[in-house]
Amino acid sequence: MAAEEERIAAAALAEVPAGGVVVLDAGTVTERLAARLPVGLGCTVVTNSVSVASVLAARTDIALHLIGGRLDRRAGAAVATGREVAGVDADVAFVVPAGVSFDRGLSSIDPVQGRSKRTLMDAARSVVVLAGHARVDDDRMTRFAALHEADCLITGTELDAGSAARLATRVQRLLRV
Repeated sequence: MAAEEERIAAAALAEVPAGGVVVLDAGTVTERLAARLPVGLGCTVVTNSVSVASVLAARTDIALHLIGGRLDRRAGAAVATGREVAGVDADVAFVVPAGVSFDRGLSSIDPVQGRSKRTLMDAARSVVVLAGHARVDDDRMTRFAALHEADCLITGTELDAGSAARLATRVQRLLRV
């Protein structure tokens, strides 16, 4: 999974606007993306992830905003609510679902996390979903978005061709890396 996440994070870099405002959801793949952000990019990163914030804390070329709120220790993230994200106008949000269902869309392991991910999506003009192949055709407890709401979904080449074809008909843009 680590190699797949590295490829997904590398591909996600192309979606990061220079000088833009980027929302990074909690997840190991977003930690990898944060670590890959080029020096001098001049972007602002808004995150609910303690781990992502730790990766970027020493970077003086990035304006870093850690969303406050109740800490979900399982996810290592603050629960983002409308109040914490009010007024954020991001260019792109990178969201990591627990499951990607062909029928139900993007899902999370519980309602609080689902609402938090939805809030992060709503703060951005573009949404990029980062989901390893094992998350595809997996449905978790709380649906937080339909597949067509993602501007791009990046997954690994390990995703079988049939699942990739089904997914490609439901998302705006599918990248297999």
